[in-house]
Amino acid sequence: MNDLLSIPYLFVIADPEGTVIDYCGTELLKGYFERNQMKIGTSSAMNKAGLNAIALSMENQSVSVVIGAEHSNKLFAELSCVCTPIRINHVIIGYLSLCFHYVHEVTFVLPLIEHLAKNIEDKLPQKDPMLQKELTYSLFDQYELTNREKEIAYEWLENKNVPEIADIYGISQSTVRTFIKKIYAKTRVNHKGAFLRKFT
Repeated sequence: MNDLLSIPYLFVIADPEGTVIDYCGTELLKGYFERNQMKIGTSSAMNKAGLNAIALSMENQSVSVVIGAEHSNKLFAELSCVCTPIRINHVIIGYLSLCFHYVHEVTFVLPLIEHLAKNIEDKLPQKDPMLQKELTYSLFDQYELTNREKEIAYEWLENKNVPEIADIYGISQSTVRTFIKKIYAKTRVNHKGAFLRKFT
C-alpha cells in the first residue's frame, strides 16, 4: 500500500457494530492512534464515539466522509476519514475506513476505498465457506424462514436435489418438496432459477 499512498495513512476495519477489529498503516498514524487509546476493541459507534466516518457509514449504510473538526472526538480534528460498508450478499459484515491528514484531498480516496472493499467482498466468501453459509442464513432471516427451511434452502442453493436433501435430513422426499414450496412462497419466487438468482 505504501507504493499507492505517498502520505501517512491508517486503515481501520470494524465489525458490523463499529468495534475496531484491526488496523494498519504508516507508523506515524498507527502511533497516533495507539497513543490516544484507540485500539482493537474500541467502539466507533455513534453512541460511544460521536461523529466519525465509521459511525456515519453505519448510520447511512453507505460511503461516508468526515473531515477534520467535523469529528466529535477532537483527537481526530486533524484527520480526514473515509469509510465504506463491506457487504456480502447484501449483508453488511463490517466497515473499512481510511484516515489521513485533513490537508490532503479526499476525492482520490473514494474510488480507492470502494475498490478495496469490492476486493474484500469478492474474495472473502471464497476463502471461508462457513462465512458464506452464515451470510446466506442472514439473508434467509429477512424472509422469516424457520431453521429447517433455512437448512433446506441452503442445500437447494448448493444444487442438491430432493433425494439428496431428504437423505441428509432423514426426511421424506415429499416433505422436502413441501418445504421448498413454503420457501418459494416466503421468498416470493416460483421456480429454482428465480430462487438461485435471488440468493446467489
